[in-house]
Amino acid sequence: MYDLFVIGAGPGGYTAALLAAKKGLRVGIAEGARMGGTCSNTGCIPTKTYIESINLFSRITAASRFGIEAGRPVLTLGSLNKRKSRIITRLAKGVEQLLKDAAVDIYPQPAQIIDQGRLTVGDRELVTRSLIVASGSTPKKPALFGVKGIWTSDTIFDVTELPQSLAIVGGGVIGMEMAHIFSTLGCTVSIIEAMDRILPSEDPEVSAFLAKAQRKVSLHTSSQVKDIHGDGPYELTLEKPGETVTLAVEKILLCIGRAPVMPQGLERLGIEINKAGGIRVDDTMQTSIPGIYAIGDVTGEHMYAYVASKEAGVAVDHLTGGSRRMNYRNIPTIIFTDPEIASAGKNLDEIDHATARHGMFPLSALGRARTMEAHDGYAHIICAASGRIERVTIVSPHATELIGIATLAIDRGLTAEDYLGLYHPHPTLSELLKEASEDVLGLCVHKP
Repeated sequence: MYDLFVIGAGPGGYTAALLAAKKGLRVGIAEGARMGGTCSNTGCIPTKTYIESINLFSRITAASRFGIEAGRPVLTLGSLNKRKSRIITRLAKGVEQLLKDAAVDIYPQPAQIIDQGRLTVGDRELVTRSLIVASGSTPKKPALFGVKGIWTSDTIFDVTELPQSLAIVGGGVIGMEMAHIFSTLGCTVSIIEAMDRILPSEDPEVSAFLAKAQRKVSLHTSSQVKDIHGDGPYELTLEKPGETVTLAVEKILLCIGRAPVMPQGLERLGIEINKAGGIRVDDTMQTSIPGIYAIGDVTGEHMYAYVASKEAGVAVDHLTGGSRRMNYRNIPTIIFTDPEIASAGKNLDEIDHATARHGMFPLSALGRARTMEAHDGYAHIICAASGRIERVTIVSPHATELIGIATLAIDRGLTAEDYLGLYHPHPTLSELLKEASEDVLGLCVHKP
């Protein structure tokens, strides 16, 4: 008899198992693939491994701008693949060791639900008091894209030969990060986005900025794929407002979002499903059936590894008698393009623009950025009439690191004046937020 059994060992699942074990519960976990889930194996970590390498490659290529004379660097998709495999293998083993050290029973097979307190893993039947479903998600792949050889974000990191041309269907976060990778490697990249701009969930000014920065990438916005011929190379028929366009490419990468993966047998329980097609949960992460929880991508709503980890904490707290509740305000978004993009706070449609106060500061005016030969980017802070910080957007090297302090400032209700009470070391990129805060108050002396 387990106190808790977890289905899925991604960032949500393994975190829940470890937290529950630390509280003295007897815990089991089942994972039919590799430890670490999508994030570690086919998502966040592989993507950032590739991007870290290509960013270094770009810096070496531009070494003369730093006063360094270097030979021509060589980077191949095969070498990136080897580095990625080494890193994700180490991470998977690390997660497994953490679970073993915490005395969590590990079952390296998929779990199937029999009824509320019973499940099978392999040929074993198990009983548990509580269950957490953290079975993750899979790339969406409509029937039109059932053509042989089309890549998804789950298969792209198995590729070792660089295509001459690549069509990426979907101009969201994953699509734009992939465009950054493949265009830097020398592939001719075309983005096909159904909405009228890339990164449609970000601020329009961010979309416009990145569209201008992606000089090596062809952008087809307000475009839908209506037909695909061939099995590599391919010929795509795109429907745009008032015209039809044909696009010939060697390979296609599909990046149009992910769909929840339900564990086998879940339908027997009659658990309620939400509008996103995932498992409906309340603010304790409990499903419509007491004692059964769902966290992470399987809920279909906030598909971020760091959200899944927080949901794990709330679920374990509740099933052990705690009172924590999950909220989804102020979730930061991060995009590892060049430059990086990060934002946090209210959406633009939630802000009272009639009374909002704005502060902006260009990256090019920052001393630290000059030393890095970084010129394209900015910080934008939006405050309420009271001065309270409501939204922060950063386009800059290391924006994904800088957004953390901005998220804390928003969450704690700080004003621009409060934020300026901190010391901001010089010369650092963190001064972007200081300068933008000063601009909100009309005190910025460095803004051109």
